[in-house]
Amino acid sequence: MIKYEELNKMLCENKKIPYPPIPKLYPNKRYANLIYNSFAGNEGELTAITQYIYEHIEFKDKEEIYNILLKIAIEEMKHLDILGEILVNLGEKPIFKDTNQKIWSAHNVKYKFKDIKEAMKINILSEEIAIKEYQTLIRYTNNPYLRRIYERIIIDEKTHIEIFKKIME
Repeated sequence: MIKYEELNKMLCENKKIPYPPIPKLYPNKRYANLIYNSFAGNEGELTAITQYIYEHIEFKDKEEIYNILLKIAIEEMKHLDILGEILVNLGEKPIFKDTNQKIWSAHNVKYKFKDIKEAMKINILSEEIAIKEYQTLIRYTNNPYLRRIYERIIIDEKTHIEIFKKIME
């Protein structure tokens, strides 16, 4: 039996770790372009938000899962906001597109899954891809402030994976 209190506590633990402040940045179109995958790519933050809101609505009859998916979606909104602000500080517009300039689409959301377990498997894979994208951003910047921001976001994404695994049990 899933215990909402246990899953919510996992999210609340991360709230004790503040997000680092977003630094002032010089315009850098090339680096900003890398961020777009995490911002609004196929497995980016915008997709995560819409995926979890869709599942939140879909699993309305499973109150524990329903509530935690909404909280995770809100956390992903915070990530989207942070990335958007970084893009602006890099001199770019926070347009919902990926690194290849492809505009975000609701086709990125996975609407077909046979049960909660399959939905959680999809979510885990998406979070793993998101972590790899953030690790790429860390690798391509020398800015220690940006690295700390991405590392902090990765903490959240890893917690989401743990929550989805617990839901699957």
